[in-house]
Amino acid sequence: MKKIFSLTNKYIILATPLILFSLISGIYLTVSAAGKVINLLIAIILFTFMLAAFIAGWFNMIKFAVKDGYDDDPNALIKEFTPGVGEYFLPSLGSILVIIAVSLIIMFASYYAGLKLIGDPGITGEAFSKAMESAEALKLFLTSLSTEQLSKLNMWNFLLLGSISATYLFLILYLPVIFFKNKNPFLAFFVSLKDLFGRHILKTIGVYIAVLGANFIISIISALFSGNLILHFFITLLNFYYIVLAGIGVFYYYNNTFIESHLGKIIDKTV
Repeated sequence: MKKIFSLTNKYIILATPLILFSLISGIYLTVSAAGKVINLLIAIILFTFMLAAFIAGWFNMIKFAVKDGYDDDPNALIKEFTPGVGEYFLPSLGSILVIIAVSLIIMFASYYAGLKLIGDPGITGEAFSKAMESAEALKLFLTSLSTEQLSKLNMWNFLLLGSISATYLFLILYLPVIFFKNKNPFLAFFVSLKDLFGRHILKTIGVYIAVLGANFIISIISALFSGNLILHFFITLLNFYYIVLAGIGVFYYYNNTFIESHLGKIIDKTV
């Protein structure tokens, strides 16, 4: 853990493309939100290409920081962004499609499992949407529900949380596999599952819990201080720092556990 913090502080330049992408993509999506359906579709496609380019360049920077690094000038790491886009753009684009497909499969499987095991709570989408308009509306909505409906709603919430957690778990090693082992985004997914459920599964789950737990804590802090602009600004910076830390942490863990320890042995791809 000390090494991961050390790498994060050393290569804090990683936060620069992350912040720039967040700002640019946020502005782009806001501007593109209005208009005809065809314009919205084109905007989504272009955003997907933007996201793929960012994933390719940014994670290539993380890979270089973990494996090689710049001892004399850490800020020179930014030079690895453009080569990363050239080398990993198509694999990153494919990874977005795989991530969407896996998320949808788990979501639909959870939905049908919920209908079978929990049942329909009898709440319309319109009623739920109106309840989200304000805290008072939500309070009135909850008090109008029966005990059985509240019980089912709580179980659906736990199912949703479990589905999201399962999706994150299945995908935690996915991008490291693409950048370290196999550039084929479809084969890489199955390689990541093999690594996930291999002999290091408990260690990997520990990393997953640490990443998810830290994200949960930061989300709660952000929600608590959302009304204070100054504190919210610093929490936003903390969130960017956490994302860099998590990216380096997962890649560092994967490199040490699945790459460096297997050098000289037969693995999924020669390193």
